[in-house]
Amino acid sequence: MSELSAANVLLVDDLPEQREIYREMLRHAGLRVLEAPDGGTALHLARTHVPDIVLLDVRLPDIDGFEVMRRLKAEPRTRRIPVLLLTAASLPESAGGFVELLTKPVPPRDALAAVRRHLGRPGALA
Repeated sequence: MSELSAANVLLVDDLPEQREIYREMLRHAGLRVLEAPDGGTALHLARTHVPDIVLLDVRLPDIDGFEVMRRLKAEPRTRRIPVLLLTAASLPESAGGFVELLTKPVPPRDALAAVRRHLGRPGALA
């Protein structure tokens, strides 16, 4: 049994093909994957399931990833979930709360390696 098999990943990306690529890699590694196509769904799933880690795209159709992250970090139940931020955009100076920034395009193996690095290590970069 993989050391990751009990872990839940919340995968947030508005592009179905991106979610499919990452989902398959993560599942192949033994992770359970929850998926959200937008920020509102991501917040609902995070509050309901409290995943072990979040892989979060910045550009979402409703609430951007920065706001999703801010709301997660503001709630006691979800504040310690590590967030890996996926973006092709530059970050504002005020951006914080994530444990690692992954610059798109992110090869699926690199995303998996980042998830492995941060599972079980709550905390955030300022």
